[in-house]
Amino acid sequence: IPILNPHVLNQINQAILGAFPSKDSIASYLCEDWNGYVLEANPGPGLLSKAILETGVSHLRVFEKNVDLFPTLEILSNTYSNFEIIKENLMLLPSLDARMPYDESNEYEKFFKGIPNCSYSNGVPFRLFSIISNKRGIKFLRYLLTALPAQSSLFSYGRCELFLMLSKAEYQCMQAEPKENFSMYRWSTVLYSLFFEIKCLKKFSSESFFPSPVYRKAKKMRDLQHFYLVKLTPVSDLPELVTDNNKLLEFYYFVRNHFGKRTAFVIPTMEKWIPFCGPRLIKEGMNVFTRFGDLNPKQILMLFNQFSSWPEYEDSSFHTAFQKYNKKLASDKD
Repeated sequence: IPILNPHVLNQINQAILGAFPSKDSIASYLCEDWNGYVLEANPGPGLLSKAILETGVSHLRVFEKNVDLFPTLEILSNTYSNFEIIKENLMLLPSLDARMPYDESNEYEKFFKGIPNCSYSNGVPFRLFSIISNKRGIKFLRYLLTALPAQSSLFSYGRCELFLMLSKAEYQCMQAEPKENFSMYRWSTVLYSLFFEIKCLKKFSSESFFPSPVYRKAKKMRDLQHFYLVKLTPVSDLPELVTDNNKLLEFYYFVRNHFGKRTAFVIPTMEKWIPFCGPRLIKEGMNVFTRFGDLNPKQILMLFNQFSSWPEYEDSSFHTAFQKYNKKLASDKD
């Protein structure tokens, strides 16, 4: 057995998913009380896809670019009229979005054609399933944290629900607390906590997915200890999280900027943006030794709402830095 890299593991994972009872369990969670569009990224030979179709879901769209897998997927397509193959990799959506000009949103059509466009507060346009097992998958997860506050890309269709199979390390990072898990408490932890309702549906052992020869070879790898089937649902009150809902992207930038170094002290850092603002923060219960990494997500949100409501905010160097960041994003798309 060759040494397994994350990409190969992902392919093996998908390829043998149907050989174990877990496929039916995943399909059951994914399609429970649901009869709309289901999207599946990197379905492999379509064994989980078949389990999904057998639940009676109205439409399943899969995204696969590996030509070697098309013959088996086409067998499903010939059997089920509600099965659709898109020969694209959904995990490449961040790269597409980065290079796509703002006025060419029709590029998304090949991914989301026919999907109902729901308002953010009204309805769920689709459910998406993916196994997140490599760097590209993690990049896709982080991309969601940018797309959601902008209500762009897949979230331009509404509050789609995400069913993700995560490694133990990624799930722990998503659930980390500043005091108990400081080393795993990251900027992404803060945004996942505030932007999504997070529900762990089931915990799977790696042995449930891998035949014993592969499992014995892979079991020493930390990320293969367990998988977690997690449902992420965008919070319904997302536009009301910040005092001014036009500042959601500014809040995203605030968290990314200040969690680059979680051990940085809050008051000295904030006084670089607005001089002599320390006493206001002390009134909120902070002291000169409070670090950004000591604040839980709700406290980070409260800090930003305070900061962005101060009269000096619009002229602060932070706001200027955000505007430069935003203009760079726009120029990169031109």
